[in-house]
Amino acid sequence: MVLYELCNASNESMSPYCWRVRESLLLLEIPFESRLVGFQEIHQLFTGLNKTVPILLDGEREVGGSWEIAQHLSTYHDPHNKLFGNEEQRILASFITNWADATLLARTNRMLVKDNHDGFRPADQAYFRRVEEARQGQSLEKAQAARESEKLELQKLLHPARLLIKNRPFLGGATPTFADCVLHSTFQWSRLVTDFELLRPDDGLHDWIHRMDDWVTTQTSLVKIITTEI
Repeated sequence: MVLYELCNASNESMSPYCWRVRESLLLLEIPFESRLVGFQEIHQLFTGLNKTVPILLDGEREVGGSWEIAQHLSTYHDPHNKLFGNEEQRILASFITNWADATLLARTNRMLVKDNHDGFRPADQAYFRRVEEARQGQSLEKAQAARESEKLELQKLLHPARLLIKNRPFLGGATPTFADCVLHSTFQWSRLVTDFELLRPDDGLHDWIHRMDDWVTTQTSLVKIITTEI
């Protein structure tokens, strides 16, 4: 199993979408090779339908997109339904994924966009700036400058997640599921990008994040991961 992931100048996985897949593979205890690529390598390696990472190679099969990869893993490598559990949990995972993509990541990306740019390899920074400034409709510096005021709105966006973990340790219940991987990936990514704190010190999500951090550490010790820089 080979996972292509976007990396920064320090050769760390720099995409929340890649982190979702990485944690899904850990959940299923599937050994994998992580191939770290920059924006330029993505364009050189993949010229078909998959033009961005994550991309998973499972034998001869190439699967792109974090949700599509999760569906693939669930179908072919998850006999005990660890990723999605029952049908109710699958619906929850779908909701969390759509909510994170449409609202949570859009806001956090804007709040951290200049820091994110600065962490990439010099060869990738110009590409990132061009794409993101077109998306934001302003310079990276201006987009990120409003992050203190946007922090309050982010707290409101996260309220449904706080309600879900109020009476259970994980979004999926007693153990993590893909829903947990989706939300946790945002914080994994943000902590690599910046020292800026997305949450207030008293936010109830901190306990859940620490539980997920501990779980990732434990699973990583169980799963063989080979890291290769392209």
